[in-house]
Amino acid sequence: MQNGGSGMADEVFTRSMFFFGTLMDADILATVLGRVPAASDREVAFVRGWRRVFVAGRPYPMLIPQAGGRVEGLLVGGLGDRDCGRLAFYEGWEYVTAPVSVRTLSGRSVETEMFTCPVGILSESRDWRLDLWQRKHKSIALTAAAETMARFARVSGG
Repeated sequence: MQNGGSGMADEVFTRSMFFFGTLMDADILATVLGRVPAASDREVAFVRGWRRVFVAGRPYPMLIPQAGGRVEGLLVGGLGDRDCGRLAFYEGWEYVTAPVSVRTLSGRSVETEMFTCPVGILSESRDWRLDLWQRKHKSIALTAAAETMARFARVSGG
């Protein structure tokens, strides 16, 4: 896996995304992107007005509105169109992108995008935690992510 950019000379890496679930895990993120984002492009951030819970019957999360809620996640910048295509392929039909305003720990406000569940995806009431997911599900998820991204390479031609 490469560090930083993908090596695509003509691609511009100006997009950012906020991740609140499995993509906060460095290994999953690197597997999905096919590269390790530069440390300067990764920053802890949070979104207000939401709560992170399990998608019904799944080991991964979704956000549901909650007055006064606050969800910490990872803001990743330096993304190109190919990165975003890889991310969308990984997320699949249960997630769509939506604009979101996040705040970094340094207090900077950033307008970005996040993957969120469309209407019709059911939630559980249990809060989702990255550390528990890493202990219980990460190894299986990492294998599944590698298989998913191998499929992406086949269908996208690279």
